[in-house]
Amino acid sequence: MLESELIVSGLLRDLRGKRDGSYSARRSNLLRLAVLSSGLSKVTAVGLQGLAIPLVYHALGTHRFALYLLLTAALATITLLQFGAGPGLTQAIAKAHAHGDSNEEGGALASAFAFAIAAAALGGVICVLLVRLVPAATLFGASYAGDQALIIDTADAVVLVMALALVLGVVDSALAGYQEQVATNLGMCIANVISTAALIVLCRYHQPTIVQVMLVLYGGAILSRFVNLVVLLLKRPYLLPGFMHMNRRNLGLMMHTGVAFWLIQAAGVLEQHGGTYLMAHLTTPHATDLFGVIFRAGNLISSAIGIFTQPLWPAFTDAVARHDSGWVRRAAAKIKRIVMSIAGTLAFLMVTIGPWTIEHVWRVSITGSRLAVIIIGVYVLFNLWTHYHYILLMGLDRAWTVAGLVLIENCTMLALGVALVPRMNASGMAAAYLLASALLPAWLLPRILNGRMNDIAQSQAWPSAVRAQQI
Repeated sequence: MLESELIVSGLLRDLRGKRDGSYSARRSNLLRLAVLSSGLSKVTAVGLQGLAIPLVYHALGTHRFALYLLLTAALATITLLQFGAGPGLTQAIAKAHAHGDSNEEGGALASAFAFAIAAAALGGVICVLLVRLVPAATLFGASYAGDQALIIDTADAVVLVMALALVLGVVDSALAGYQEQVATNLGMCIANVISTAALIVLCRYHQPTIVQVMLVLYGGAILSRFVNLVVLLLKRPYLLPGFMHMNRRNLGLMMHTGVAFWLIQAAGVLEQHGGTYLMAHLTTPHATDLFGVIFRAGNLISSAIGIFTQPLWPAFTDAVARHDSGWVRRAAAKIKRIVMSIAGTLAFLMVTIGPWTIEHVWRVSITGSRLAVIIIGVYVLFNLWTHYHYILLMGLDRAWTVAGLVLIENCTMLALGVALVPRMNASGMAAAYLLASALLPAWLLPRILNGRMNDIAQSQAWPSAVRAQQI
């Protein structure tokens, strides 16, 4: 009985392979379009952030700019209450679409929206209460004890912006599941151009507040996602009654994957903002500003890699669902060559001309912190190496493995920061990031990825081999 089931399974996979043979080419074409549109989106995003850092720094002043960094870092934690429902949705839609189950697609989308709305409401209430009940000195450090009223007024508006971004972020995840990131990317490209023009006008000709800066930087993206939601529902009207297909199984499967992605997102918040928060508590606002500018410069040039990696994991999820291990290996090898070539170039540029660019183009003095720029440059190389492996493993159903490693990496970074910042200031925080990336993930991840790809190839080949033996 078992042998006959294996034979039938092998035949079904072979038939699916023939049916999906053309889809392999379609997947590659969709990935190319996603990469090209992602390139346009990233170029405009880099332009926006590249202008935003010096414009906002000089328009707000040292103290308010540090407060802006801390508020955005603190309020970004609202997105963690999504518990990975967005990435979970991407995987759910990719698998349901591969199997032609439109009811499952609609149920997954409706479940993700319901969860995101509830999470946004809960997160918003918690943040609003937190800034009112906890003294500013406790939240952000003694240097901001006199800013309680400003923080309360600013937080109310920023919470609303973050909540809208959280709910409408579901749209990006749904489009990624259909491998239609081109719509997301082109929308963000237009939004970035508009936001860049608005930010220049705001900072050059007015005295902006933190709220106005946040609205300009995030408002365009929110509007773009709303337009994409309307287009998605018009294109796939069967998604509209999705609430009728919501069930515990939908939510359970999505949340199993989603919680792993939530842990990854939580670790990402630690990575993006933990260093700044630690600097604010252990050093002065000026030192916090310097590290914030240097670290964001490293993030800015690293974002170029997102052009290639952003569309990857949904495509790999689709390939695994369709048992296309050959495509997985070919794509992984090609992306690795591209990513590491660019990573090496970016790291070299950060180390060699990064200090000059920050001082002469952004006009931010980093006297005494040049070593931090060099360390962050080396960190860029290690970080992008681990990023490549994380993205692939997420697409190959190893999100929990990634979550564990990312949490270990960033908790290590914080521990090293506590030890090094009092001795080395910004350079110590930069060294903490570099050491945490190099100590474990950089050498362990390739071994995990190779093992997973071998598992996929063997699971695809085994039923066909059994069938061949029986024949």
